[in-house]
Amino acid sequence: MPTFILCHRHRPEECAIAVSAWKGFCSPLRHGHPLGSCLTGGHRIWWTVEAGDSASALGQLPPYVAERTVAEQVREVPLP
Repeated sequence: MPTFILCHRHRPEECAIAVSAWKGFCSPLRHGHPLGSCLTGGHRIWWTVEAGDSASALGQLPPYVAERTVAEQVREVPLP
């Protein structure tokens, strides 16, 4: 199954909206602990998910969040 990094970006005044978008939305990501940069001024949130394609990866997010998110397929890179 492919792995995707989902990178969500919002404006500072949209933090509460981005969080409340999860209320009532059924997703394996709900109640998770993604990495975020809101407290340091970046206003981005990152999830690592497995999905068949980028549309399925974004489908794990509420619409408001998904519309502001980029899904990038990633793989482990072995380093010497």
